[in-house]
Amino acid sequence: MSTISYSPTKALRQFGFKQILRSAIIIGLIAGFMLALQGVAYQKTYSSAAAQAKFAKSLAAAPGLGFLYGDPKNLDKGTAGYMVYRVLGFMGVVTATWALMTTTKLFRGNEEDGRWEVIRASGVTARQAATGPLAGFAATWCLAIAISLLMTLGANASAGITMSFSAALLLNLAIFAPALLFAGVGVLTSQLGLTRQRALFYGLFPLVVFFLVRGIGNSVTTLHWLKFWTPFGWAELVNPVLAPQPGWLLLFAALGVIFAIWGIALTRRDLGSSIISQSQTVRPRLTLLGNTWELALRQNMWSFIAWISGALLMIGITAGITTTAINATEDSDTLSSSVHKLAGNQASLKVAFLGAGLVLLAMILLIFAINVMSEIRRDEAKQYLDTILVGPLRRSAWLVNRLLLGLGVLFATSLAAGFLLYLVATSQHISLSLVKVLATSICAVGSVGFMLGLGTLIYGIQPRLATPIMYFVVVWSFLINIIASASSVSSAFIHSSLFYYTSFNLANWPDWGTFTGLMLLGVSFATLGIVGFNRRDITPE
Repeated sequence: MSTISYSPTKALRQFGFKQILRSAIIIGLIAGFMLALQGVAYQKTYSSAAAQAKFAKSLAAAPGLGFLYGDPKNLDKGTAGYMVYRVLGFMGVVTATWALMTTTKLFRGNEEDGRWEVIRASGVTARQAATGPLAGFAATWCLAIAISLLMTLGANASAGITMSFSAALLLNLAIFAPALLFAGVGVLTSQLGLTRQRALFYGLFPLVVFFLVRGIGNSVTTLHWLKFWTPFGWAELVNPVLAPQPGWLLLFAALGVIFAIWGIALTRRDLGSSIISQSQTVRPRLTLLGNTWELALRQNMWSFIAWISGALLMIGITAGITTTAINATEDSDTLSSSVHKLAGNQASLKVAFLGAGLVLLAMILLIFAINVMSEIRRDEAKQYLDTILVGPLRRSAWLVNRLLLGLGVLFATSLAAGFLLYLVATSQHISLSLVKVLATSICAVGSVGFMLGLGTLIYGIQPRLATPIMYFVVVWSFLINIIASASSVSSAFIHSSLFYYTSFNLANWPDWGTFTGLMLLGVSFATLGIVGFNRRDITPE
């Protein structure tokens, strides 16, 4: 009988590729969707050169927007330039974060989980064990770019956007170039930190600093030179549409390779150790270990803080640019109509814009709910749950505690965001009722409760499918809501979106009946999921 020769190097490449494939497809779709959405919406809203020039002048008068977006000089190139201005800076940070999280998972994360010991026991060298998964990452990086590029070209063809293939390719390469650099950084920090969490911290700290430097360089005219000292500034200096300079991409590749080689060289250390030493004997920290509620809070505290901070930052920025954004678009009937549709047909355009900001808040809360379910699944997959259930604790009690804690944090986040929106809006002399804003914030959690219940139902039956299905429902709902705000869509499609059942009209009282119905459905689904969870076996990773 013949035997099949299977190279360990090939197996390691496939191992890395399969571990990253799903996230690469998602990041490619997100980048492509952002480019397509911004391009099509801008082309439809500002179809004439005069309208585009007026909009560009308005944005140039608000340099603070450059902190999140890009250099308004790109707007001189019409719709293609707007796509660069609006998407390049933001998505560059997203792809860099994705690459950092991915490579730290491949290296330090797999080492924490004990997989690296199995790999090294197969006879491969430390260098082979590192370069194999890294080659898998390179393949998924190319796949993500291909997905985003195809979506960009499709949007260009359908909307009549005058962007050449070379410009579209260069734009997508500039978006994903920071990922190359921070992938190398992730390989290095995986050797520096003893845990994946510590490795992520070592990488995220410079990432955030570089983003702030780039934001300052875009916002302060006299400090534009700062962009030469940050990778996110280099991505903008590629200038894919205004004045292409692809040479900057070589800097990303060179530094990424240098950091990766440095990190691979350090893999010769002992397994379970790190270059930056950490004490193996530390004082016991017994805070928040009294019961399962406290343990869940302790395990997820930093995750909760990050999500809450992100939600408040987003709603604060949205509310802060309301007056500037409305002044810049006051002559666009198409955009005004879209904003009114998105926010629920409110009379005042400024209030409607704030309501549209709540759509983004609802999106963040829904993804936050998915993260809650993902953390629940992680504790089971990593076999932490086995240790917890050794004590006198019922399965259902553990799951109910985790769900109630997550739902409580989601409610608190929504209320805090609503209060912040009210404060920022009133500082701009926009008249709002605090009670109505808080009521709308509460009702926004209705769809989140439904989503958490649906996720629990799937988790109780097929735990591995819970997170992917929840992501699909959220992305579908967001796409339908965005498309419906810009064009006519069948009512059947509109009703399939979770956002259809949530009121974002800050001028009126929300529909408490719909909110109650969504929460009851969520509780019903969660109850069935808990029953299924009690009856099935614990499913490891």
